[in-house]
Amino acid sequence: MKRTRHSKSARRPIFRAPERRLPQPAADATGQQILPLDPWQLNKPAPLVFTAPVWRSLESTIGAASAETGGPLGGTRGSGVIEEFYPDETSDRTAVTYYPDFQAVNTLLRDTWNPAGVNLLGFAHSHPRGSLRPSRPDLEYSARIMQGIPELDQFALPILQTVPDTGRFSVCGYASVRKSGGTELVDLDVHVLPDVPCQFAPNLAFQRVNGAYDLHAMARARIVAVGCGGSAAFLEDMARAGTGEFVLVDDDIVEMPNLATQQTYLSAIGSPKVEAIAKRLADINPDVRVWTVQANLEALSDAAVRRLAVGWLPGSIYPCPAASVLCAFTDSFDAQARVHRLGLHLGVPVVGGIVYAEGRGVEVTFAASGATRACIRCAQSSRYAAYLDHGYKNDVGSAGAPIWATSRLNALKLPIVLGLLHTQSRVADAEHPATRRYRRLLSSFQDRNLVLASLDPDIHETLGLRQFAVGQSEGEDVVSGSDPETVLWRTPTPDDGEDGGDRCPDCGGTGDLSNSMGRFTSTVPMPRSFGEHRYSEPVKKHVNT
Repeated sequence: MKRTRHSKSARRPIFRAPERRLPQPAADATGQQILPLDPWQLNKPAPLVFTAPVWRSLESTIGAASAETGGPLGGTRGSGVIEEFYPDETSDRTAVTYYPDFQAVNTLLRDTWNPAGVNLLGFAHSHPRGSLRPSRPDLEYSARIMQGIPELDQFALPILQTVPDTGRFSVCGYASVRKSGGTELVDLDVHVLPDVPCQFAPNLAFQRVNGAYDLHAMARARIVAVGCGGSAAFLEDMARAGTGEFVLVDDDIVEMPNLATQQTYLSAIGSPKVEAIAKRLADINPDVRVWTVQANLEALSDAAVRRLAVGWLPGSIYPCPAASVLCAFTDSFDAQARVHRLGLHLGVPVVGGIVYAEGRGVEVTFAASGATRACIRCAQSSRYAAYLDHGYKNDVGSAGAPIWATSRLNALKLPIVLGLLHTQSRVADAEHPATRRYRRLLSSFQDRNLVLASLDPDIHETLGLRQFAVGQSEGEDVVSGSDPETVLWRTPTPDDGEDGGDRCPDCGGTGDLSNSMGRFTSTVPMPRSFGEHRYSEPVKKHVNT
């Protein structure tokens, strides 16, 4: 950042009732396994959350000195939780100005925070008594930092009042957030997490599978399922694998016809699907947390989905998940496509699944930065063309599909999701036998992220899927006439436009999905060409603040 001095003493101070600015204790849902979330609340700006050690550090440093002092705030990007604070003791400061020592901050980021996976989330600093709002220079440098880091969705700018200046320590929550191609300042509630230990202690229920999964990593994992009906068995199996957190998004209720097509029961008829499945997950894992959102995906903003996927949620005992997977299990093409874009935008792995007509086959797609080269849109380019260019309308439902088609689809998802979680987790033990197993498993198929399974030996005739014809070769897959079931693991090619076609509108066909992180101005509209609905400035991998 170019250092330019601006006097803060000339700005108009804003006075607020002190009690409104006191931090609110974060919800402690110990023993509460199922927590409903309101879409309206989710779409509001997320609170500014501090861990207890960071709060104490702020109080004993900035809060104990006269204004103005400060320092950078760190944590996991998108979580909304401040887990690190560095007192900027070499800053250039006066009673009414604070200029960070950016050389020291850049050294901290380069040598300490970034190697440890800690991202810069903002700056905290104190203001003189009664001046409770970030100044114009504060907003200008936050905007420059956000412009240089497209994947940074907001920049925390809390303003502190100190004991020497006011007689007590308090924090006013603010952040710069993206809006209409620029940034704006939002007022945030302030929460402090309970100072409780987060040491993992395996539950007795999982003593027999301690070698089958890295249970510590799974306890810190989060599954976000958009569409829950047909995926109930998969979600249950993930709970049996020790997954600690689930977010269920579905606006539907359980109806009588679901009994024969989904894993549900008479006792759940009339209940919201998210509620019915949440109860079953809680009945499997006594330590699980399940957040239910009875709404469709259209009701949630990108920021709301970010909170659900990677942010701290009320009742969680961890600041943020160590690994997450977004699951597109809805039968809506538009909703599935948006989940795929959200995964690219947020840098979160995505898994999707569908059942073919009459259950004659199933399909699983997945994409993850650092694993797959092609995104899901690259893998399904012909399907996107059918919907967008040829007006295709899906009228295929669950009629005529045997229950084992749904069961087979759910079974196919399991090794993929377990591989993604063990590979992406920040806390997985690299020497744990399960971690080694699933990382090796994922590496064996990670580029083959379009999985087609035939459950009908005549599927090449009944549905016209010629790739399943006897003797047909799909890379390493050759269909044999003696196969009762055929699974093809296909390797999509990133649509890079070099063959004269169009570049993938979602990932650009670069082969590096991390290039798409933070690049969508909004994932709601379907981009029809590369560059549409995206930021125009180039990606900057490293930013000197």
